[in-house]
Amino acid sequence: MSKQMKIRGIIALFVTLFLLAGCSEELPTPEDALSEFATHWEKRNYDLMYELLSIQAKNLISKEEFIETYTEIYSEIQAEDLVVTTPIRDPEDEITEDVTEALLQYEQELDTIAGKLQLEYAVDLQLEETDELKQWKINWTPAMIFPPLEQGDRVKVRTLTPIRGEIIDRNGDYLAKNGNAVQIGLVQGRMEGLEEYTISELSKQIDVSVEEIEAALDQSWVRPDTFVPVKTVPYDQMEFVEELRTISEGVTYLLVPAREYPLGEAAAHLIGYITPITKELLEKNEDKGYNSNSLIGRTGLESLYEDELRGENGAVISIVDKGGNEKDILAKKEAVDGKTLQLTIDGAVQVSIYEQYKKDNDAGTGVALHPTSGEVLALVNAPAYNPNEFVIGSVSETNYTEDERRPLLNRFTQAYAPGSTVKSVTAAIALEDGWDPDEKRKIDGLGWRKDDSWGNYEVRRVKDPNHDIDLTDALVYSDNIYIAQMALELNEKSVVDGLQSFGFEESVPFKYPLTTSQIANDGIKTEVQLADTAYGQAEMLVNPLHMSLMYTAFINEGNIPKPLLFTDEEPEIWKEDVISNDHANRILSDLSQVIQSPNGTASNAKIDGIPLAGKTGTTEYKLSQTEEGKEFGWFIAMNTNDPELLVLMMVEDVEGGSGYVVPKVKDVFLQNLR
Repeated sequence: MSKQMKIRGIIALFVTLFLLAGCSEELPTPEDALSEFATHWEKRNYDLMYELLSIQAKNLISKEEFIETYTEIYSEIQAEDLVVTTPIRDPEDEITEDVTEALLQYEQELDTIAGKLQLEYAVDLQLEETDELKQWKINWTPAMIFPPLEQGDRVKVRTLTPIRGEIIDRNGDYLAKNGNAVQIGLVQGRMEGLEEYTISELSKQIDVSVEEIEAALDQSWVRPDTFVPVKTVPYDQMEFVEELRTISEGVTYLLVPAREYPLGEAAAHLIGYITPITKELLEKNEDKGYNSNSLIGRTGLESLYEDELRGENGAVISIVDKGGNEKDILAKKEAVDGKTLQLTIDGAVQVSIYEQYKKDNDAGTGVALHPTSGEVLALVNAPAYNPNEFVIGSVSETNYTEDERRPLLNRFTQAYAPGSTVKSVTAAIALEDGWDPDEKRKIDGLGWRKDDSWGNYEVRRVKDPNHDIDLTDALVYSDNIYIAQMALELNEKSVVDGLQSFGFEESVPFKYPLTTSQIANDGIKTEVQLADTAYGQAEMLVNPLHMSLMYTAFINEGNIPKPLLFTDEEPEIWKEDVISNDHANRILSDLSQVIQSPNGTASNAKIDGIPLAGKTGTTEYKLSQTEEGKEFGWFIAMNTNDPELLVLMMVEDVEGGSGYVVPKVKDVFLQNLR
């Protein structure tokens, strides 16, 4: 080919491309218009979408109505990730000026509250000319949003509420159940001339004023045979409600659905309660599918495991006509019911420990566990509240804010100075460090200080045995001086390292958050602090469950199991070989003597046929040795022959220290013989 022919070919190709480009501008395609509409749609640029509507469509709906319709519908169905797929024109298809209408099919896909929606629809496009400019416009109708949607219809979302999961104990008995509350009410037509008497007597019994009852009966919708609710009470008051019916035939009741807590106060802090969601909680959980009618866990396991218990909402997206009749269901997602939680807790043990507090109006906390498996059998707090009253709204937290005994405080999650209960741990650390448990030590009197550097401060003990003592004696008599001297001779590092090996300053791996046990606020600074720490005073703080776990090492060959709260958890060791088996047996033997010996501080806990081992502890809260302070009493015990139950109880502000607690723990064992 000659050079001249090549140049002519290039010029011809350029002219052809120029003409094609010119044709493309002069003859826009409907596919391009729909694609542009779809791009704005995906980005929710509704005002730009509206500009692409045909004159016919704009006469059907105003711009404001158009934007509002899309905004409200997509908000209602919680639309996300919208994708609109439009057709691509075949480049070989010729565009001619006489084509002014087109029918194009597109697909839309989006996620909604009721799941994924995939829809197909064919839309009309029309070529319109304004100011000598030709543009393809969309003949929009409501069906472009959803094909079944017509003018005057609306999109409705109906929430499908799951059944809340229940909480049961190790034996399958309910700790939280979907039960009932009782609405006490009146039927005016049944009072038979006793209206004034009935209202007056009912007012006295249920603590609702006569004026409030009369106002309820005077409502416009009330008829002679209408049940008029006056007050709602927990289902556990059914016996009381039945007695109210003797006032007159006008007094009656209805059962209404409500969460029930069969153990009431005995497990209040462990299980918690649910209430209608507040505005603040609704805002805090705005992306979790709650609405103004939702219930939500507020405390305890009801709150900690809210997501599992609550389940997952379902939803139905439907189209309804002007009369409210359902025309079509666009999407449906079934609700997923909440999970039932089965705890290792034994309801009978939980109640028996709580009753020990309640009978004497004590404040404190109690723990029970299976010492070999680590299964937690009870977590008790006193004083407590009735969670059933929170559910029905008859009380709120403000009812308890001025109560000095702090019934809302969850004590079993806190940490306290353990007093002499920690002596067994200090002794175990000493044995591992080479301490001779059989060496007799001469200690005279009730007080001791190392030297003059201690000033006027001295370690005090309750009783002088009047003889030289070894480790067994030190634990039997709960001798502060022996344990203090032990810690000083071990040195600070050995004591601290030993306590850390037992889990101090480490989170307990438990499915309920607990305060971490501490040795000191910022390290042990003096010998006096080290001495006091060794017998559970100074700045030492221990969580009650952690203390219970430390004692399991003495019955588990030196191992501490992981504490279990749910029956589907696999048993495992948390702390392995914290002490040797020989040393564990020695401590256990000495702890048996604390109860079996007539000189033991817990000799009152002795039960014929049940070999218990344990340790008492009295914590003193005061600013100086010379002043009077508050005493907290502790006692922890376990059955050494059939090790299935370990019980710890701590009682606040008692006279007689641990001696007050010992018979309470004994009673728990007597009530739960295994």
